[in-house]
Amino acid sequence: METIQLDEFLKQHYSQSCEFIADKQEAVQRVNHDRAREMSLRKSLDPRIVRRLDAGFARSNTVHPDTGRALYSICFASGTQNVFETGTYWGFSTAYLASALKDKHGGKVYTFDIYQKAGKHIPKSLMPFVEMHKGLPSTEMMPPVLAKIIPELFFQDSRHDYEGVKEELEVIVPHLKQNSVIMFHDFVAPEVRQAAVDVLDGYTIYVLDSSDPQQVGIAIKN
Repeated sequence: METIQLDEFLKQHYSQSCEFIADKQEAVQRVNHDRAREMSLRKSLDPRIVRRLDAGFARSNTVHPDTGRALYSICFASGTQNVFETGTYWGFSTAYLASALKDKHGGKVYTFDIYQKAGKHIPKSLMPFVEMHKGLPSTEMMPPVLAKIIPELFFQDSRHDYEGVKEELEVIVPHLKQNSVIMFHDFVAPEVRQAAVDVLDGYTIYVLDSSDPQQVGIAIKN
């Protein structure tokens, strides 16, 4: 499993470099500005309060800036129109993805979370580019949407156990076309990596070289 820098990934697969989005960094900064509310909350509360208590939920309540940059850059460079995301939580990763779609003048993030209050920090200006599905496991909510919408990018960031990741992949992978991209958060977890390897036959899988201790995985369909 190769480790790759974001700039190199963009060059290899989209003949682009990080420089091509230099004039789009204000979009990332807008999301970062809104994230300041989250960081303020973390300073005043016990981390156990702002993290999900259910072990099946995401380990962290924030998105590392390097991960936000990767989400935005890959979504923008790939020309994606339809994004699926599992694990909305407060909506910061959703906002990075929706910002890329807004700057490309079209598309939608279909985001799924069992948490009823998910998405509360998605900026209102980005909501036209977001469709939220809440209250049930992602494996139950995705199939009806997949019957109508074919995603080009999937960001997996809900459950991080082997069975949970495997189950989500088995729902969405049959619908993905060539050059579709799957991104994983918490790719530092061996069980997440193993699920990716076991399910994603015919994909090239990378570990993104970044400062995010939780790590990001990228898989592209050959």
